Amino acid sequence: MFWLPTVLALWLVAGCASDIASVDGRYRHTRYDFTVGFPGPTWKRGEIEGAWIAFQRPGPQTMSMQARCGRPLTEPVIMARTLVLGIPERRIIQSGPVQLAGGDGWTQTFDTRTDGVAVRVKTVTLVIEPCVYDWTLAASGDFEDAERAFDAWWTSFRLGASTPRDS
Repeated sequence: MFWLPTVLALWLVAGCASDIASVDGRYRHTRYDFTVGFPGPTWKRGEIEGAWIAFQRPGPQTMSMQARCGRPLTEPVIMARTLVLGIPERRIIQSGPVQLAGGDGWTQTFDTRTDGVAVRVKTVTLVIEPCVYDWTLAASGDFEDAERAFDAWWTSFRLGASTPRDS
């Protein structure tokens, strides 16, 4: 069950999911030339509107990656805060800076409720021109186990040599 869209105000990124291909045990975005690993055997590929790639497993638990490219960018903390707009009932657990693939980022974890169910959400936002990359984990149940898989997944992100820097 994909209830994540009711938790987060997702923006639409038309046509980007079709640019993801499985290559040598990793997922590669053919236009922006980045790769990201697979989160593990208990996670199954799924669909979330607006996501470039998404996974799910029972719990319910979902994780996804999406990006906004070619739009004006600002500091990672500001870009990350846009992810929680429209979520009125939330309690921040942690937030702080991260770095990956030569870019600056921001992570945040918060508790919320959807349809009366407690949900913990973790987001990671990475700013590398010309894109902002966002990873989201939403889980009820065993958040710590899901978080370990999520952290291994988003930190597997790598840019390729031909990644466009101005589009």
